[in-house]
Amino acid sequence: MRHWTILGGLVTLLFLGTAAPLAAQDEPPEAAAEGPHLPADSMELGAKYMDWVLNYEAEELWEALSDGMKEAFGSVGDMLDRMGGLFEQIGEQERVISERYWMRNGKPQFWYTAKFANIDEPIVFRFVIEPDGEISGIGFNPESQTPAVDDPNQHGDVDS
Repeated sequence: MRHWTILGGLVTLLFLGTAAPLAAQDEPPEAAAEGPHLPADSMELGAKYMDWVLNYEAEELWEALSDGMKEAFGSVGDMLDRMGGLFEQIGEQERVISERYWMRNGKPQFWYTAKFANIDEPIVFRFVIEPDGEISGIGFNPESQTPAVDDPNQHGDVDS
């Protein structure tokens, strides 16, 4: 049960300043028209962003963020501090479970699911990636608490 207490604190720790960008993602999905198309290298792009998170490559990740996300985080240093606090709590990644795209609220999200050493349940990191490759939203949840997607029958995935 301790891991749920840790996760509650982690959400606040890592994404404290990102409530506005993430709040829009938490609205129930609307019956959206066909969303933006993804470039052919979308899986690689999402995996690259996650690699930057896992390796604390904050400056690279910062350059990929939208202006709204940069404003929410405050600075590269603030974002790096939050990343460090997060991984101090959840531990090292033990294995990747899946990488996939889902349409959520009409926008593509890259979902990266992995098992981490200090948490019993897999964690799902989510990146809202705009057609130009810019990250306009970041979130994470325990796998059992991921938000609803537009159409659970349509996604792109690469399971590991």
